Amino acid sequence: MFIRIQFAFLSSAKMRKQPQQQRAKIIVENILEGAQKCISDFGVLQLTTPKIAEKSGVSVGSIYQYFENKDQIVAELLLRKSEGLGQALKQLVLLQQQTSIQDIITLSIAFGFESLKSDQGFFIEILKNWHAYSDSEAAQVLERHFLEIAMYVFGRHSPQWDFESLKHKSFVIINSTLFSMMRYASHNAFLIEEQRLQQELAKMIIAYLHNE
Repeated sequence: MFIRIQFAFLSSAKMRKQPQQQRAKIIVENILEGAQKCISDFGVLQLTTPKIAEKSGVSVGSIYQYFENKDQIVAELLLRKSEGLGQALKQLVLLQQQTSIQDIITLSIAFGFESLKSDQGFFIEILKNWHAYSDSEAAQVLERHFLEIAMYVFGRHSPQWDFESLKHKSFVIINSTLFSMMRYASHNAFLIEEQRLQQELAKMIIAYLHNE
């Protein structure tokens, strides 16, 4: 069974006011960048609108023109980051069509770990408080991207699987892998080194695929 990868770009999360003019779009970008810096410096739990205003150079009043509160700012930032991550992983996979599935899996896992550590540790801080975001629109976006990528890759490797089997097996692999990565990234002290964890995850996935 062959699954195509779709590239669909989402509209922004619900904001109080959508920026229309270029100047307004720049203001929103500055707000989101300031929020990311605050999360990196202080953590999500210590985030406040005045801190975002200070970091972004945008007044509190102007921030409230576009966002109702700090949670809406984080939601918009997380949605954009999640969409970008999903699109980047799709591009990576499509560029590796002539590569063995083992190498694709290894590259994808390495990409995932690097993404978690990028953007001043934004995703790692979010993961430490994932209970607050597990049902968010951003989480749904990531799950949709990852499921589509997995079904595309595993469908090419195991064309004998019917659609339901492919979907179920992709779900198991994605969630098993992501849980391990999230658990590792959100805890500084762990019993395994990152490189070894990447290798073990790749071996786990390959063994699961070859078990059919």
